[in-house]
Amino acid sequence: MFLALLKKECACYLRSVTYFIYLAAMILFYFSQMGDFETVEKPVPGQEDYGVVRTADKDLIMRNKLQRLLQEYTGEEYTTYPVGFYKAVRLSDGEQEKVKEMLLDMTSLSEEELEAVCEGTADETIRMEVRKGLTFEEFSSEMEKLCGMLGAGSEYSKEKLKTTKVPATYEQAAAEYESLIKDDKVTNAYARLFCDYMGILLAVLPVFLAVTRSLKDRKAQVWQVVYMAKASSKTLVSVRFLAAVLVTAAPVFLLGCMQMLQAVYYAKSIHVPYDLFACVKYTGFWLLPTILVSLSVGFFLTELTDSAIAVFVQGIWWFTSIFLSTSDLVGNAGWNLIPRFNTVGQFFVYEQMKEQLFWNRLVYTGAAVLLMILTVLVYDRKRKGVFVSAGTKLRNRKN
Repeated sequence: MFLALLKKECACYLRSVTYFIYLAAMILFYFSQMGDFETVEKPVPGQEDYGVVRTADKDLIMRNKLQRLLQEYTGEEYTTYPVGFYKAVRLSDGEQEKVKEMLLDMTSLSEEELEAVCEGTADETIRMEVRKGLTFEEFSSEMEKLCGMLGAGSEYSKEKLKTTKVPATYEQAAAEYESLIKDDKVTNAYARLFCDYMGILLAVLPVFLAVTRSLKDRKAQVWQVVYMAKASSKTLVSVRFLAAVLVTAAPVFLLGCMQMLQAVYYAKSIHVPYDLFACVKYTGFWLLPTILVSLSVGFFLTELTDSAIAVFVQGIWWFTSIFLSTSDLVGNAGWNLIPRFNTVGQFFVYEQMKEQLFWNRLVYTGAAVLLMILTVLVYDRKRKGVFVSAGTKLRNRKN
């Protein structure tokens, strides 16, 4: 019976207009963002520019952050992204004095040299260097105090002190290319890029499928027949949810296979080993939890309220997640619904975020399971005539 119900549910989704819109959106987004497959050229000595690389070198992190702090102190304005949106922070005179003390303590600048830099009269020979003997622990402690003054989303937060961008040398570019070949086997790097882009849409589009499927049954009063069915509430809800997961994930895996074919062809062309199942593994680990959460929010809130409020809730969550992720597009996981890794390569950055990404995906998978358990409970109470949804109560009050 389970498989027969699953087949019918899948057929219902595949015939719906919403599903065709979902497919069109996914395909258009994929080809607009990833249609041109960009290869990574092997660096050669003597190039003018080798791009930039991320490094976890603590001396370079301190130098770059202190240079930025000096610029922002001089301009008396500090850039932050508290909820993904740009915000310029201007400190009080007392707080500016504290920043000045930090710069004097952690850099080679004297008070006279710092004032000359601020006034724009500094001699060209004056160069800011990190104070000798400054440990990264001391530096991190001072940056934590600075974040307390600036608020959330500053460039000096604990997460932003893990790596920094620096102009790449030939040796660094060559090492990055070698890592792409050996560590990522080419295909893994492109699989991460695929997940980065597709995760943006999958954090919101599936909720429409869940909401429209549930509301369609309400409108057609199919629920009167379903409530009297012999199948248990757990079976009925599980079938609907599993069918939604299957039809939602199937085109994602197919698009991932297209990406993988290009990556495999590229790997073969440069005669290096590749991982044929990279995109399948990354899609299942990285994107499937996002699909599960988006669908479960849709099913639960629609069953609870008999309304389309889930679209609004998920839309707000998606919008917030997008802007929270814009502050760092490479190696940004945290507890965001949309982990970001918008580059090919940078394997060591992925290694740093991998553990946090694992827990991120595990928590969201657990949240989806919990929401579906609650959906079963609400659904079961309705079948027994005990529970009346918030939406029904509101309509009855209006009537």
